[in-house]
Amino acid sequence: MKQRLLIVLFALSLFFSSCGSDNDLVGNWSKGSSFEGPARGGAVSFVIGDYAYVGTGYDGKDALKDFYKYSLQSGWSEIKDIFPGDPRREAVAFEANEKIYVGLGVDDDNERLGDFYEFDPKTDTWNKTPIDMTNGPSARQGAVAFTINGIGYVGTGRGFQNGKDNNNLKDFYKYENGTWTKIAFDGEKSRNSTAFVIDNKAYVVSGENSLTLKYIWEYDPTKVSANSNGWTRKRDLDDDNGWEDVQRTQAVSFVVKGKGYVATGSSQGASREVWEYDPTRDEWNENTSLIPEISSRNDAVAFTDKGIITTATAGSSAYLDDTWEFDPTVEENDDDN
Repeated sequence: MKQRLLIVLFALSLFFSSCGSDNDLVGNWSKGSSFEGPARGGAVSFVIGDYAYVGTGYDGKDALKDFYKYSLQSGWSEIKDIFPGDPRREAVAFEANEKIYVGLGVDDDNERLGDFYEFDPKTDTWNKTPIDMTNGPSARQGAVAFTINGIGYVGTGRGFQNGKDNNNLKDFYKYENGTWTKIAFDGEKSRNSTAFVIDNKAYVVSGENSLTLKYIWEYDPTKVSANSNGWTRKRDLDDDNGWEDVQRTQAVSFVVKGKGYVATGSSQGASREVWEYDPTRDEWNENTSLIPEISSRNDAVAFTDKGIITTATAGSSAYLDDTWEFDPTVEENDDDN
C-alpha cells in the first residue's frame, strides 16, 4: 500500500504571541480549506492512501465521535458511519494491514479509555465491536502511536498503573495480525511526546515528565535482537548544540521528503517555531515560524504531503476549524495568507 501522508495525534498549550517575518528561514505557511465539521480541539487524525481523516475531540461542551475525510483534490466530506466507541478526546490512531485503529483517550467524565475500534477505509465503515485488548496498552491519554511496515505501535502517555492514577508511563506495545505484544522502550516515562516515521524508523521526540524532556529516541524494528531492543538515543535537544528550543510538549509533527518537522507546542510558554530534522545527519535546523495570522493553539491535528494543521483549542474557551498548510521547500510568501 502506498501511504502518501503521515499523521500523528498532537496537542499544544495555547497562548497568543505574534512574530515577525523569518526572512532568513525556509518554509511558507498558506491558508487552506477550513475543516468542514464543528470546531474542536483534542481530535485524532489518521491517513491512508490519498485521504486524511479527522474526528472525535471536544467542542467546549461535549466530547465528539464524528469523522471527516480530506484530500487535496476533493477537500472535506463527512464519514456517514459514526465511530462506535464512546465520544473522546486525546485519542491515538495507527494503521495496520490496511485498516485503521482508533482508541484510548479520555471521555466527558475525565475517565481514561482503554479500547480501540477498527476502521475500513475501503468502505468508510467501522467495525462495531472493539478489538481484543488482551496484552495491549492500559487506558491512558497523551500517548503516541505510529506505524512501521503495516505494524502499529502505541506507548507512553498518562494513565493508571500499579494501583496509582495519573502516572506517566513508558510501556510500549505493537499490534500485528490482531495480536498485541509488549515491547521494550529504552526511553523515559513521558506524556505528550510527538512521533514521526522516516524510512521505516520511528522517532519519538521530547514530551514531558516532571520537566520537558530533551530526548529523541529512534526505533528500528530490524535491529531488535537478543542484544538490542531496537531503540537508539539520538543527540539530545540541549544548548550544547543550540537545539534546546526544539524541546516541547504537545507538539505536532509531520514528514516531507524524508525530513521530519516539529511545530508549535509548549515548553516555557507557547512556541511558534518550526524545526526540521535530518535523520541522515541527526541534526535539527529552524524553519519559518508560524505566521501571526495563525493563532497559537493546542489540541490540533496534523498531516502531510505538506504540513497541514487543522482544528484546535485557542486559549481556554475558543475552538478552531481553520486549516493551514506548510511547505518547507519554498521561501515565505506573505501573499498566501
